[in-house]
Amino acid sequence: MDRGWIQFLLVVVPVLSLIGSWLALRTMAGRREDRVDVRKARSKVQSKAESE
Repeated sequence: MDRGWIQFLLVVVPVLSLIGSWLALRTMAGRREDRVDVRKARSKVQSKAESE
């Protein structure tokens, strides 16, 4: 392997790893927000049903 490929790999692999980690954290945060929204909606429906 010549030197250019090694340098390329030493840059690309960590950058792709950072991008993958960022996307995973973003996805997890989005799922957490969705879960909180669902809980709020359920509690509203339950309190409305109890008041009737």
